[in-house]
This record gives sequence, structure tokens and C-alpha cells, in this order.
Amino acid sequence: MVNAIRVTGTLKAAAALLSLTQPAVTQILQSAERQLGYPLFERTRGKLIPTREAQRLFPEILKLDEQLHAVQRLADNLRGGTDESSIRVLAAPALAQTVVADAALAFGEMHPNVKLSVRSDYSATAVANIALMDADVGVLYHSVAHPAIRETELASSRLVCVGHPGVLDDADEIGLAAFDGREIIGPDPDDPLGRLLNKRFEEHAIDVRATITAQSYHSLIALAARSPLLTIVDELAALSAREIGLNVVPLAPEIAIPVVASFAISGERSALVEQFVQVCRKLMRAKLKPRGV
Repeated sequence: MVNAIRVTGTLKAAAALLSLTQPAVTQILQSAERQLGYPLFERTRGKLIPTREAQRLFPEILKLDEQLHAVQRLADNLRGGTDESSIRVLAAPALAQTVVADAALAFGEMHPNVKLSVRSDYSATAVANIALMDADVGVLYHSVAHPAIRETELASSRLVCVGHPGVLDDADEIGLAAFDGREIIGPDPDDPLGRLLNKRFEEHAIDVRATITAQSYHSLIALAARSPLLTIVDELAALSAREIGLNVVPLAPEIAIPVVASFAISGERSALVEQFVQVCRKLMRAKLKPRGV
């Protein structure tokens, strides 16, 4: 309510936004101000302007609003239960555009009457949404453990270097030392792949400059396709790089990132969801180049 008044500037507009009557909004505001012991708004030229105290309270109020919305979403999802004729998949963008897309098509042939929806989002947001049961299963790169999520590993995807044939030789591997003092197009340092890669560079005392970074692995590949610089992604994301003629070379020593199926601990896993997960696992392992080959 307080945020609605701040955004709209009047009690009448706030009431309309909240689908309440103006007297009801006025009463709620007055009650809040009495409990706090100071006003939250001052009237200036017909507008309600937040007081200094209100300005300091707003960040915490917004956090409470987000938590309340999350609780409401979870309550709605729990009430809705599991629809046995549909599957909601939330995938990392790089996976949604490659193996999850293939898995969705293969699963659709197996179950033509099942409605399958695929959305994509990055790890932190995706995990939070899965915990709120906004999806039946997530197909993600493992990042950090979440207390409301359980994971099943589907595959282990090696990190690979991607670049133009004129810049990157088509070799069996490329050593981490080859990047020392070099400029690359790097994954976002807050991304699971970026954190893993930077940790390995630090462990081997390798100084790498990443003047351009991107959170999307496909953006990294697109940048490498337009640049003389190399980039590093995982082997599954690099499937699209091979298709456009870029060289893809595994890093040595090997660095791998787990690809997992994520589920809300409080949710139910239907037989259809389990089958979709198995299709994903089979496709991923078929597409990943065997070690030593």
C-alpha cells in the first residue's frame, strides 16, 4: 500500500491500483502512521511526497512485498497441484537452445498429447522460481546448493575454448597456460561457468584479461564469431559453435561443470517428468564427446 501511494502520488490513484476504496487506503495509511509514530507522506501541491523516514523504509518495504508475492505464488502453485497432462521446464538459456530443445521434440513424439512448455532463465533466478514451483523441473548448470532444491546430475560438460580457425588450431586440447597474459571474451564472473573458470585460473596463477564479458553463452560464441579473440564456454553450449564453423578445443587440465535436473523439495515428480529427464540425460551424453576421443 505504501509503495502504491509512492508510485501514484495520490490516495485516489493508489486505491484504484490496489482495487480498494479511497477511504480504505486512507484508513490503512493512518493506522500505519499511528503505529510508527511519524508521518510517511507530506502533501505538496496536491501530491503525496514521501517523508525522509519513508524514504529510508522503502527498500525494506519492497523486500517484504517481494517475499509476500513469493509466498502467494508458492501457495497458488501448491493449491494447483500437479497437472499430469503437462510439464513445465525451466532451462538455462544455452541448454534451452540446444539439448533441451532436442529433448522437447523427442519427448513430444513419444507423448503427443502432453503439453510441454519450455522457459529459459539464468541460474539464480531459475533456482528461485523452481523452489516456488513455477516449473516442474529445471535443466541447469549447477551453481550453489539451495535448501529448497534437490538435484540429479544429468551430465558433466567440459569447458572448451572457441574461436576462428585462423585464431584457434583444431587441436585435441589447449592448456590453461596458453591464456596467461591473453585477452579473451569471458563468461560473466557471477555466472556458474565464470566462477568455476576464474577459480581455476587463480589456482594456476594465470592472468587473463576479459575486457568483454557476457552472461549468455551463445552471446559469447556470437562475439567470438565476430572477433579475433577466443572465448570459453561448456561443451554443450559449444554445439552451436561447431555448426557455424568455429573450432572447439577442450581445456587442459580438464574442467567440467555439472548439468543437473533441479526439483523443488516440496513438489511432486510425475512419471512424465521423470521420462523427460531421462530423455535429456540420454541426449546430453550422446552429444558430449567421449573423454580421450
